[in-house]
Amino acid sequence: MNIIAQAWTSSIIVVLMAQTSSSADINGWAVHFINRGPLYVALGRTLVLEATIDKTPGVDILLMTWERKNRIGSMRLAEYPGDVIHRRVSLGKGGVEIRLRDVEESDYGNYTFAVTDAKGTQKQDVAVVLRADKPPEASVVLLCDASRDRAQWDSPVVTWLVDGVEVTNQTAHTSEGGSRLHLQELKGRNYTCISNSSLGTSVAHFIIPGCPKETGCSSSVAVALTIEALVFLATSAVTFYFCGYKGRRDEREDEGSI
Repeated sequence: MNIIAQAWTSSIIVVLMAQTSSSADINGWAVHFINRGPLYVALGRTLVLEATIDKTPGVDILLMTWERKNRIGSMRLAEYPGDVIHRRVSLGKGGVEIRLRDVEESDYGNYTFAVTDAKGTQKQDVAVVLRADKPPEASVVLLCDASRDRAQWDSPVVTWLVDGVEVTNQTAHTSEGGSRLHLQELKGRNYTCISNSSLGTSVAHFIIPGCPKETGCSSSVAVALTIEALVFLATSAVTFYFCGYKGRRDEREDEGSI
């Protein structure tokens, strides 16, 4: 009898806990940043943070505040509705987005977005902003894309050849799955992608024009071509200017002789 009573009591407690939790989820509300992890930004750039407020229609928001805290101290940046306190700060999207222009060293730290409803309940979330010491490395990418006009059970397996030699993750930078090949530090001229799947095998080639077959295309070749193009444009501009100037001078001389 005691065992049955304990089991019945336990089941009631479980049901009540589930109902209470469900009721809190329906009638409650939450605040969180869209970016969950640390956010990096470089000096002199613009920082943008955006939060969301998940709430039911019965929740009335009274005030939203933005604050920053770091080793220097705490500072309120803006209120909505209200004033923007910091001269480099602006708010958008009804107060849930903050923009900070011309980021300085003192701008790194923890940013708190706090929301207060009409009942005086306050909820908040914190975003960590760190300094980006160097920009991400840009690269030119070749894409090996096999059309999927028919249903298949597997995904294509991509193999890359550079001047006839197969490359791997150890010898080149490829994306997960191998469909993208980054060209930095590669000096090849003839690039071949092979797509193999249950539908068969397809091959595509890409040849970089104007590169010596012996040495291939390197970054120095690209820089040389770029400099050559700039010199050509500058020379053309100077020639055009002097030709136009000479033409205008000849016209003035002809008018004077008349």
